Amino acid sequence: MSDAMQNHGSFSWMELHSGDADKAKAFYKSLLGWGTEDMDMPGMTYSVITNGVGKIGGFPPMAADTPRWLPYVTVDDVDACVGTARSLGADIASEPMTIPGVGRMATIVDPVGGVIAMITYETQADT
Repeated sequence: MSDAMQNHGSFSWMELHSGDADKAKAFYKSLLGWGTEDMDMPGMTYSVITNGVGKIGGFPPMAADTPRWLPYVTVDDVDACVGTARSLGADIASEPMTIPGVGRMATIVDPVGGVIAMITYETQADT
């Protein structure tokens, strides 16, 4: 597990929500030399982005009205951070949920409109 995946407050993952993962994969492979590895997850196949050093993000197979990158920040306790975010004026776009083999995550919209996901990785996650 990388340091970013262990340290509270570190950016640790990026996802491109676009609705056209195949087009995105081809673009970023040509632009940045990224590779992908398909990972079976409940109900879908998730394309993990690799950069020759490690796994750095993904192209989820989901439609998006407005294509966007979603950054993930490692936190020690997703549920506590969601509570704090709510008390500081954030809207909760996605309540905390657990993805087996990955960790617990949630997505918030901060008071100025910024969207960010928070994640607490499982300690034995293969990343």
